[in-house]
Amino acid sequence: MAMKLVLFVSVMVAALALPIAKGTNVVVQVGPSFVPCSINGSLGVNVTTTPAFPNARVQLQCGAVVVATTTTNASGVFSFSLNLTQVLLSPGVGLSNCNLVVTTPLSTCNPTLPPVGVLTSSIVFVRTDVLGVRVVLIFRAAGFRYIPPT
Repeated sequence: MAMKLVLFVSVMVAALALPIAKGTNVVVQVGPSFVPCSINGSLGVNVTTTPAFPNARVQLQCGAVVVATTTTNASGVFSFSLNLTQVLLSPGVGLSNCNLVVTTPLSTCNPTLPPVGVLTSSIVFVRTDVLGVRVVLIFRAAGFRYIPPT
């Protein structure tokens, strides 16, 4: 929880410290991230031998709000790019409580894995890029772990 607060404060300080002119577009980008077809989300010793989770539905959830949804490609990789106002203007939502959630059952990529539960990952702030009038806050997945149904 403390890490998420630090993340939120860091992002907000970085965003507010920049001289943002009228018309500047602030974008939240979750950089290319890999979803493994694994119950423990482990990439193993050799990432190239870790099976990918292709065509998996991935949601960016901030609190109880689904802010964005995408699908992994054939290599199990996905990314998001959305306007910061999509996150900040939703009631009770902010970057500090955002997580990535794979809603496609694990058994879809491997029938020996559980048919219920989800993979989830927090997001980690990487850096801020300023491209003209566009400010990009870049995040990545911290690492997926299996959450069984309650």
